[in-house]
Amino acid sequence: MHGYQWFGHNRNNIHKRAKCGSGGVGVLVRNDFADQFSIEIVESSKDGIMWIRFTEKNCVQNCFYVCVVYLPPENSTRAVNAQEFFDNIIGDIYTIPNENMFYLCGDWNSRCGDMLDYIPGVDSLPERNVVDFKCNTYGSIFCDFLSDISCCILNGRNTIQNDFTYVSTRGSSVVDYCIVPYEKLQNFEKFSVSRASTLVDTVNGIGKYDLKGIVPDHSMLSWEMSLDFLVTEITRENTKQSVKTRYDTQNIPQDFLLNSEAICDLNKLILDLENSNKSQVDLDQMYCEFVKVVKSEMSSKLSCKTYITDGFNNKRRRCKKPWWNEELTVLWNCVCSAEKIWIKATCNKSTLRHNYVQKRKHFDKACQRAKRQYWYSMQDELKNLEDNPKEFWRKIGKIGVGNNRQSIPMEVKMEDNSICTDPKIVLDKWKCDFSNMLNSGNLYETTEKDVNSCIITDDILDSEITNEEVVKILKLSKAGKSPGCDEIPMEMYKNQTAINALTQVFNICYNTGMIPELWK
Repeated sequence: MHGYQWFGHNRNNIHKRAKCGSGGVGVLVRNDFADQFSIEIVESSKDGIMWIRFTEKNCVQNCFYVCVVYLPPENSTRAVNAQEFFDNIIGDIYTIPNENMFYLCGDWNSRCGDMLDYIPGVDSLPERNVVDFKCNTYGSIFCDFLSDISCCILNGRNTIQNDFTYVSTRGSSVVDYCIVPYEKLQNFEKFSVSRASTLVDTVNGIGKYDLKGIVPDHSMLSWEMSLDFLVTEITRENTKQSVKTRYDTQNIPQDFLLNSEAICDLNKLILDLENSNKSQVDLDQMYCEFVKVVKSEMSSKLSCKTYITDGFNNKRRRCKKPWWNEELTVLWNCVCSAEKIWIKATCNKSTLRHNYVQKRKHFDKACQRAKRQYWYSMQDELKNLEDNPKEFWRKIGKIGVGNNRQSIPMEVKMEDNSICTDPKIVLDKWKCDFSNMLNSGNLYETTEKDVNSCIITDDILDSEITNEEVVKILKLSKAGKSPGCDEIPMEMYKNQTAINALTQVFNICYNTGMIPELWK
């Protein structure tokens, strides 16, 4: 085809009377892609599976993979073992370097209807818009395969137009899919399905050609993909380093902030502020000087350690997955060890690769089992908390809404069931919906009330803050917690000099209605 380059793979086994190879999978790549990427087939040893790698010419670390798939229909003369077919793809995915983007597309001949392609309650994915509700034998195997590799169906998600992917005189179905990783779903947008007849109509081809002979039964799937490529290569020299000093708060000397010089400095700061106009600038300047005095005392009397954090060291490896357990940690370490041995080996690489793939499969199955066990245990806990509404809703917040309310998707469902991500349309839709809710006409009319009657006068509440109140708050504070923006640990305030200074600062803030900018 003019303007495109062909990458294909025919079937390995052909009929003895065939003159040339036939059947298989292939990709047409537009020529301008070759100006930016080096394109090569990296795996095509199995029928119906071909992997292509696109490597950026300016930075070889930037690359992504595309897998083209054709799974013959069940009961076909060329039918294959579906489980073995999917296992081959899993093995290929495991060998893709970490963090490199990939997607799989093609004719899977798997009708999964509205079956879930993820584990509910654990994997957070948007709902899939389903148009084909029928299932076949391959469908359940296909969904299990997606859960094992932490991928999902793009069809029906981030969609502009969703439709059947196979349309013929025998019926319509959805058997062609684009498969993407869970974590990269936001990188794939504007998914659309266009029937072949519609494409012919757009080029005014109706009546010019024999449509029965040239129009395929399968529809065209299209989407937009954004690549998270590095613009420039990051080196240690241009990486911003963060220097943090951690003080030993377990061994605070008895004379901390009790020497005459520190006491005089703090009293002078408070006195100067009281005699000033007590503006926001004066308050900020006083508190900055207060922090300097305390830090100077910390540096002179406390032992400390300096930590330098950047992109190359001190990486936090805490696992925030609630379903993670010690067994998974052991299995993951085995997987990493097997991968290192396979990559560094100079001989028997096929055997070592097979060993790595098997360990990775075992780890992934253990992950799915742990996810399901966690989900079932959460359900049991909620059932047991039905008589305790307070704990019930607290648990709901921890396992569900509490984790997702900070990531509300910028999308709305339109009247034609399509998903729109245009920020202007989304905000207008939200504004209209909330306006209708608040102005429904069913709310009781509010009457004006004397707000002054709500003012409460109380000698205890209106009096100034005392030292005893500050001491009480310090006793309730937990030790060993990370300091705030001023980088002063809470333990530094547990002495009489700091308590007196804090009490005076609090009262100034209480009387003026202003607080230091550093506290905001």
